[in-house]
Amino acid sequence: MTFGMYLRAGAAVLALVLLGTAPALARQAAVDDAFTTTLIHSLGYPEATVQVGPDGVVAPAQLAAGLTVVTLEAAEPYIGYLDIVQPPVGLSEEDAIDLALAAASQDAAQPDWVYLGGTNTPAVGERASFIIDLQPGEYRWAISYYPDQPDGEEIMHLAPLTVTAGGETDPTAANPPPATVALEASDDLRYTIAPNPVPAGPQLWKFANTGTHSPHHAVIYQIPDGVTAEQIVQEVQDLASGVEPAGEPITAQFVWAAYFALQSGGQTTWAEFDLEPGAYAVICFVIDPDTGRPHVLDGMAAVFAVAP
Repeated sequence: MTFGMYLRAGAAVLALVLLGTAPALARQAAVDDAFTTTLIHSLGYPEATVQVGPDGVVAPAQLAAGLTVVTLEAAEPYIGYLDIVQPPVGLSEEDAIDLALAAASQDAAQPDWVYLGGTNTPAVGERASFIIDLQPGEYRWAISYYPDQPDGEEIMHLAPLTVTAGGETDPTAANPPPATVALEASDDLRYTIAPNPVPAGPQLWKFANTGTHSPHHAVIYQIPDGVTAEQIVQEVQDLASGVEPAGEPITAQFVWAAYFALQSGGQTTWAEFDLEPGAYAVICFVIDPDTGRPHVLDGMAAVFAVAP
């Protein structure tokens, strides 16, 4: 796995690495991303492209309400991150940028923010797309870029986005995305995946936060056969307590595959992944604004299979 994506994929666990409690975790991290757009751009939805890099941000300031395909591009040699957000009223621009960066780079969800969802480019030179059902209102594009190296600085931008009430639309664009995999995250810190096993090949995933309180993201890894969710949670708990595994950490054998960015309760996005047959885990590293604990420490991990 690239270091930059590892940083995005689990900052809570990365903090343990930086404290020296899990050096193998970063040293052996690998990536084999499953992002694809075989289906997503053929559905007839309006499309918007967002670009980020040292020269700034290029993003639409206004979009019509409704289902929209959003594509993120980062200037080389950088990786990009995107979430559509509603900060609370009264924040200064400087504070809002700092808090948006904390959510992006440290998985630190902020009280009273609304996170609609987003994505992260999986590697330098690659794009990432997702579908979102935009509702009328005032939002911000929270867009950052960072180099693919451990000491690189992440730069966050906030850009305005007004979503207007839609006029006449193509009837095809009004149809809900034909998701073939459903991933749900709940307030009781649980994931559900259906079907399980997931079919191999390009699949359109629907990620829904069905709760009302806790923001969640979804980080999907390919894992060794036979590993359980309980083992993953226990190892992360041990690392957080300073207990080194007796052998090679299970988490050091993970291969990062797919990602949904932070979403508040009631929010849904869709993305397309082409997973190879094997065993997988989905984990939430988001730090709860109420407890100050990463959700994985309280059991938010699930395993599933991808079948040929």
